[in-house]
Parts: sequence; C-alpha cells; structure tokens
Amino acid sequence: MNKGYVFCCLLMVVLVPLFLGARCCCEGGCCTGKKVSSKKDNPVQKIASAQKVTDELSDQKKIIQESYAAVAQEGTGCCGGCCGGGCDLSNTIGYTREELDMFADANLGLGCGHPVSLGYIKAGDVVLDLGSGAGLDCFLAARKVGVQGKVLGVDMTPAMIKKARENAIKYGFNNVEFRLGDIESLPVESNSIDVIMSNCVINLAPQKHLVFKEAARVLKKGGFMAISDVVLLKDLTENQKKDSTLLCACVSGALLKDAYIDLLKKAGFEVTIIDEDRDINKKWFDSDELPIASLKFIATKPKN
Repeated sequence: MNKGYVFCCLLMVVLVPLFLGARCCCEGGCCTGKKVSSKKDNPVQKIASAQKVTDELSDQKKIIQESYAAVAQEGTGCCGGCCGGGCDLSNTIGYTREELDMFADANLGLGCGHPVSLGYIKAGDVVLDLGSGAGLDCFLAARKVGVQGKVLGVDMTPAMIKKARENAIKYGFNNVEFRLGDIESLPVESNSIDVIMSNCVINLAPQKHLVFKEAARVLKKGGFMAISDVVLLKDLTENQKKDSTLLCACVSGALLKDAYIDLLKKAGFEVTIIDEDRDINKKWFDSDELPIASLKFIATKPKN
C-alpha cells in the first residue's frame, strides 16, 4: 500500500488492467494525462467469472508477497505501467502532482488515501510506515520530520525493501530506514514512535488485532496512527472471501467497518474518523458493486 507494506494495497498496476481489459500505457499513451475511458461491461462481473477460487486462503501472506514482489521487480510506477495504476490512481486519492513528480520511482499506485496528509507530522518526529512499499509515503514524511527526525518503513516483501532502499539512496534521504518485517510482529522498539502511518495495508494482514496490539506497543504515550485502509460496508459472499485476487486487491481480507474500529478500541486506541471514501470502488474497478470504502482515521494512544 505508498505503502510505503505494503502496505493497500491494491496491485493497481497489475490487477486493474486485467479487471478492466485496459491497454498498457505504452500502447495507449495514457501518460499524456488523458482520461482513460471505462469499459461498458461490468468489471465486477468480469472478476467473478475470471478468477480461480481457492478452497482456502491458508497462506495469505505468501500470496501477497508474491504478488507485490512482482510489482516491485517490474518497477512499474507512475506512468510506467498500464492504465489505471501509478499516477492516474494516486491523483484521485489525495496526492499532488508535485509530490508524484518529486518521487516518481517510489509511486507504485498501490494506496487508497494519503496518510501523510492526515497525520499532522511535525519536525523531529519519529514516524513508522506499516507496509512501506517503494517508499513514497516515507519520503513525503521525511521532508516533514527534517534532519532531527526519522522515518522507519517496514515491509514483509524483500523486493519492496530492496527497491525502497535504492530509492532512498537515489533521492538522498539519510533520515529514512527500511526494515524487513511483519506488521503483526514489528521489528521496532517499544515506546519509540511518535506517529504510525499506513496506506491500504492493514486489510492485508490476517491477524489485524495483532497489528493494532503491536502499534500500541511501539507508540509513545499520546502518539497516534494516521491510517488509510479499506473496510467492508457489508459482508462479502463466500466465493468473494475465498478469492485470492480480491485478497491482493485489498478486498477479501478487509473487515467490516464496525469490527475494524472495535479492534482498534480493544487495543486501547481512541478513534477519530476523518473521512470515508465510498468512491474508491469506482476509482479502482469502475463499479459500485463491491461493498468497500476507504476509511481515513486517526487512532490515538492515551497519555495515561
């Protein structure tokens, strides 16, 4: 998800063209900024008819790692892949053209929001990105924390970590570090983080309660999470829940909104909802049939 874990979230540069039957940018010239016309056929119905449904997603993390590794290795970010991913999507979820141009190689078009803009990150902060991907959100946060602050990115996909580290060198960041790890068991010291951010990644974690428990552990008292993530507005069908492609597309692994918020509260967080983008379905799939929303929120760890 940036993910900067990705981490969503959506394999936009790989999956959306499959869903929509879109041509590649290099063929259709979508990098010119022209709006891509949508297909008349219902893309969600295409998903249902085209996907291989597994009996059980027993190894979700392996499925996700393999999918996101392919994105990292292809290096298809903004205007480098097929229509529907990269800059086209990022422009619709809050990123400015200046931000995307500044760190183009770090934009893989995988998010569902702009968590850096939610977090009120200030100079000197220590920031942790859950699912840091190629590093876009980390680099944007690093500009805010300055030389006195630090940004840590954690991702479970080795190819993403490799790409993010290469990008950090390319863009000249000395205050950004990327660590290979699982957001359900963070390689981060307790009470060491001021702000946690994440962009469409937590929905990919099988045990979300552990993600929130770990977040509470590493945050300082009074610290907070600034998150954009996918939640369900109603239950999926059984086939949709078992669909590995919808898993990688940040859908079948998502929780119902109320259940998601309840887990945050059980982990000790005070939750403030900033926005609920129900148009993310149309942005991703050109459809409104999947019951999903992109939830933007701040979750604060009490000072007491």
